[in-house]
Amino acid sequence: MPPMARQRFTRVSDWSDFLTKLQKEGNPEVNLYQLRQNCYTEIEKLRKCPLLVYAVKFPLPPLPQPVPVPISIDLEDVDGFIDLADSVAAETHKVDVILHSPGGSPEATERIVSILRPRFEYISFLIPHSAYSAATMLAFSGDEIILQSNACLGPIDPQINGIPARALKRGFENAKRALKDEGPESLPAYVPLLEKHTLEELEICEDYDVLSKELATEWLSTYMYKCDASKKGIIEEAVKFFSDYDTHRTHGRPLTYGKLKHLNLNIQLDDSELSPLLREAHILLSGFFNITPFIKVFENNQGLSWGKQFQTIIKKNPPPANLHDKPAKT
Repeated sequence: MPPMARQRFTRVSDWSDFLTKLQKEGNPEVNLYQLRQNCYTEIEKLRKCPLLVYAVKFPLPPLPQPVPVPISIDLEDVDGFIDLADSVAAETHKVDVILHSPGGSPEATERIVSILRPRFEYISFLIPHSAYSAATMLAFSGDEIILQSNACLGPIDPQINGIPARALKRGFENAKRALKDEGPESLPAYVPLLEKHTLEELEICEDYDVLSKELATEWLSTYMYKCDASKKGIIEEAVKFFSDYDTHRTHGRPLTYGKLKHLNLNIQLDDSELSPLLREAHILLSGFFNITPFIKVFENNQGLSWGKQFQTIIKKNPPPANLHDKPAKT
């Protein structure tokens, strides 16, 4: 008998139907990693190289109160990428990396690049949904970037405590200009800014802005274009575009393939065979995050699967006392 066809997830509703079926069957044990592994196997067969996966729970569902959830790229991710790199046979020097992340620390991203690039001669970053900010910078360290048809990269202008550095710098510039042109009477309008932020933060904004551009330029030059001097103009234009807050207006602006193809970087759309598999990988990862405490995973097709868990406990206020209750008799 021919082997049974594996279950496929082509739409988010397929995952919902899958969960509904499990509930009707009394929630039998299901190996969720095996579902993802089946998808990874097909991607590897199609692409003819090992697949590594770094994905986080993003976007996060709305919470009734603000809770910082550690989904950003950080130094704790270094161990995960070491495991991913070590999981590939020593004689293999070409890999694909599925990347789904809102970004994070440029310094941590630099550590990750220092792990991957000495180990692999050719890296393709596969973006099934979103790779923003420092995750976009990480993708710049690849030889090529392949976007699922609905996926996007994002601007690389840095943020300081959630505020775009360029916006913070502009606020200080406006305050300085107003004091010069209008005198001290203009100061009250800028008091909230000056009370909340310091000149040291302004210096940090400048430093991170320079660092982001330097890293993006270095990685595009060294890895995507192999230090080809003839590509210098392309790289400069691309770094200027990705770091231009005045053009994008927000740090989370989605930069789809249509907005990027004029840059002439080695960024391409997936083909008809890869596209449904990337979509399926994203559906399975998102579904896994939504029903478990996991917020990050590092995975491959060889049994490596671990990540970070985080649970949010929402404290509810006690119900108000009934003012009409009579005191208990003693």
